[in-house]
Amino acid sequence: MEKHALLYGVQAGDKVHTDFQVRIPVVNDTIEALRLTYEKFGTTEGAVASTYFRVAVMALVITALGDLPEEEITTDLLLNGMNDDDFDLIDAQIEAIKKKRLLSNSNSQVIEP
Repeated sequence: MEKHALLYGVQAGDKVHTDFQVRIPVVNDTIEALRLTYEKFGTTEGAVASTYFRVAVMALVITALGDLPEEEITTDLLLNGMNDDDFDLIDAQIEAIKKKRLLSNSNSQVIEP
């Protein structure tokens, strides 16, 4: 996986973390993010819940953020320590990984038995 750099970084304690890696989201990430969103708001509908859901998915698929242990990369950390520009940058990287996977699958040959 490639490392990427945030523009402003995520504040955690006294340190700002800028390097990150992400993986492609899977169905379980969606289910867990929906559960967390419903637990927090009692719904998954509306702008606030929708944004929370997207940040929750992001927290689940970030595999590295500076030198933070993966278990410390949480929805609350991102909500309180990340700005909108870095949110957009990570979101774009997740989409790039999806696109790369899609293109790689479309170039694969299928062999019929």
